[in-house]
Amino acid sequence: MSLPLCAGTPARAEDAKDCGRVGVEYTADRGQHWLTSGRITQDTPVTRIDVRLKEEPAQGCRYAVSLASYSTEGPTWETSGTQTFLGSDTVVLTKDLAQSALDVSAFAPECFGQIDLYSGDRTYDGEDAPLPHYPVGQMDDSLIAYWNGGTECATPPPADSPAPTPGASTPPGATPGTTPPAPSPSGTPDTPAPATSAPPAPSPSSTTPQAAVVPGPSTHSTVPGTLASTGSDSGTTTALTLTAAALVGLGGGAYLLARRRRHG
Repeated sequence: MSLPLCAGTPARAEDAKDCGRVGVEYTADRGQHWLTSGRITQDTPVTRIDVRLKEEPAQGCRYAVSLASYSTEGPTWETSGTQTFLGSDTVVLTKDLAQSALDVSAFAPECFGQIDLYSGDRTYDGEDAPLPHYPVGQMDDSLIAYWNGGTECATPPPADSPAPTPGASTPPGATPGTTPPAPSPSGTPDTPAPATSAPPAPSPSSTTPQAAVVPGPSTHSTVPGTLASTGSDSGTTTALTLTAAALVGLGGGAYLLARRRRHG
């Protein structure tokens, strides 16, 4: 592969006749093998490539080489589909800098991808220049070497089920996620209340009537229930279960005794 003179960077007038295309070599294994073109075959993305000029250019001549990274929809050029530009690196080779490294490690594709090594300093990102898209490579004869491969992105795991409400526990024998019944006010299992009977009349032998203790009117009290939550994305809906204490009716006899005491 040969490189043209870097566009937009003309050589000095006295050296213009000496500037032209020069050969370039690259290595993807830190100098073990120097190649001139072709497909780079290795499993992992090739994110660093060293390049060098094969001939010594004239003073003032400049030659640009770029390395660009893309994410793709498949592991080959034919299956690459829509490509997304990730990043690129460019070096300019001269007589004084005939060898340099290109590195796009910060832009390595995570799944399927493509990495192109080409001459020039244009960026094929869809803005400065069109993105590669099979069967049009856009780079034409500027392409030096390329890498395709990678693996399909893993499917994300399903969202975790909502965690139980802190402080809430499931009583033995109860079904998780259900609200246990609230305890009765007396602390004993709920049973039908027995019929209220009037207290016995005072004994004739009693000289001083005993005052009956009449409980004051009971009030409704609330007992916080278990908070239940949903796992929807729109928020958490809570339902509060309240249990009210029942009013206890007074017997007729107790009422009469209380009234006799207050007005007797």
